[in-house]
Amino acid sequence: MSSNNSTRTIMINRYHHQGNNPHHQQRGHYRRNHCGQNRHHHHQHNRSFDDETNVSTIQQRHCIRQHRSHHHQNHNHHNHHHCHHCPPLLDDDFTFISLFVKYSLFFFNLLFWLIGTTLISLGVWSFLEEYNQYNLFKLNNIFDFFLHISVALILSGTIIFSMSLMGCLGALRENLCLIKLYSLMLLILFVGEIIISSLAFIFPQNVLNFLKNHLSKDMITKYREDTNLQNLIDIIQLQFKCCGISDYGYKDWSMNIYFNCTYFNPSSERCAVPYSCCRNLKTEIDTMCGYNMQNLSSVIEINKYVYTRGCVEAISELVDHNMNLVAIICLGSALAQLFAMFLARSLQGQIFAQRARWM
Repeated sequence: MSSNNSTRTIMINRYHHQGNNPHHQQRGHYRRNHCGQNRHHHHQHNRSFDDETNVSTIQQRHCIRQHRSHHHQNHNHHNHHHCHHCPPLLDDDFTFISLFVKYSLFFFNLLFWLIGTTLISLGVWSFLEEYNQYNLFKLNNIFDFFLHISVALILSGTIIFSMSLMGCLGALRENLCLIKLYSLMLLILFVGEIIISSLAFIFPQNVLNFLKNHLSKDMITKYREDTNLQNLIDIIQLQFKCCGISDYGYKDWSMNIYFNCTYFNPSSERCAVPYSCCRNLKTEIDTMCGYNMQNLSSVIEINKYVYTRGCVEAISELVDHNMNLVAIICLGSALAQLFAMFLARSLQGQIFAQRARWM
């Protein structure tokens, strides 16, 4: 009987110690709930981190797909959607060099390259026709470069040819050295034109006197020596209705050995003027119309048959009456050069940016 009671007492004590006690059950339930909440919170934290990582990866993949699709499409405004949260990406086919700038500079210089080639060809052909082994070219001063038309054509054509060739090759090959040299030559040419134009505008009378005093003597004395110069003078006198160069007008021709009125002149054109000075020329050229004009004492009588004013005066008067047209031509020339310099400098900056991307 006593053994049964002791066994019952032990079982009751075990029951209380194993958690049947309400106090112990509450503490055990708290521990189980707290551990469960910790495990659940830790699981939620890991899951949210994985979700954020997956979202970031998906966004990056979405950005890459959008950039690739934008590159292959023709930038259709209705079709592509901007990705505002994407970082700027550059694919392998991207380039900073604009095809419009590149080929605009190329074709602009190609046109002037053809002009320069034409001028050189005409100058060389004219030079070979005029000068040979029996009639050699003589260069006495710097003005001979401009008075000999063939040499002037070759010189101007060479400058235009070399500049335009550097512009073409520099644009086509994206060569920084050629583009820099082309820009420098354009700048020098532009500054030189501004200086000459400013001097002519500020000191017009000095420029006119220089042309009258220096060009008149050289052009008149070499009229029969250079066929190209002779044709140029005849065209100027016919077009501008003038005779001679300076203010002396038709009397300038007395400086030529063929037209002077000295007694010892054996020329058949003694005291005459070129046919291009004559008024009312018909379709057939009358080379005898200007004969003996310098012997006439009355300017009014001479003016009935030939023009009496000089060509510098006639040209300057024509320019004064057409200042608007002259201003438009000068402005157009300046804008064309500035446009070429703008294209060259833009392409130069784009090449620098492209090289920086490769480094």
